[in-house]
Amino acid sequence: MGIRGSILIIVDHANNFIPSKYKNLGLPKYLIESHIAYDLNILNLSKRINVLLESDIVYGEYSRLIIDLNRGQNDPTLIPTISDKKLIPGNIGISSREFNFRKMKFYNSYHSKIKKIVTEKKIKLIISMHSFNPYFKGKKRKTEIGILSNKDRRYSDLLIKQMVKSKRYIIEDNVPYKGELKDDTLYKHGLKKNILHTLIEVRNDLINTEIKVNKMSQFIVSSLKTINKELSL
Repeated sequence: MGIRGSILIIVDHANNFIPSKYKNLGLPKYLIESHIAYDLNILNLSKRINVLLESDIVYGEYSRLIIDLNRGQNDPTLIPTISDKKLIPGNIGISSREFNFRKMKFYNSYHSKIKKIVTEKKIKLIISMHSFNPYFKGKKRKTEIGILSNKDRRYSDLLIKQMVKSKRYIIEDNVPYKGELKDDTLYKHGLKKNILHTLIEVRNDLINTEIKVNKMSQFIVSSLKTINKELSL
């Protein structure tokens, strides 16, 4: 705990940046600023957690609409043609050359960076940070923090137990999404290498101001440090 090189934070959907040559993929500005383009407010929270943990961090620098870093290379949604019922014109019918270019420049470089840090720093714990919308199909989601996991639940189970104990937020297990997605980021860098890992989903309305980010980061870091002390991480 607090030793650089033992913990890595990854933020797949940190940014909504789309290079100018793609002309926003034919989408209006309001969609580029919405959840379909990136995980709102998550980069600010992740950077705060990174400072408090004294960990390493890797985050995506481009919108998931260019290419989704949290998908397998053969996943049909790697470069989405539709997202949240919205067509993505700039991704429809792209050439194999363009597909391979995006994969090489954006996807492979991101995962190579993670792989390099995991190897060189002998990472013992990977924490993947995401955020989700407060409303789904017109209804407010009760979940405030979701802890997602694949079949390796070692760290996630400890984190859920620790967070629930505080009664400060509504914590759910594999909500609002399932954590089992073959060849996603944690599958590649955590599960396959037998490295402890977990995915934290935070409802984005709980981190949309600096005060809220500070409160959330303190809560998450306190929970992580308690577990890490027990595990001697």
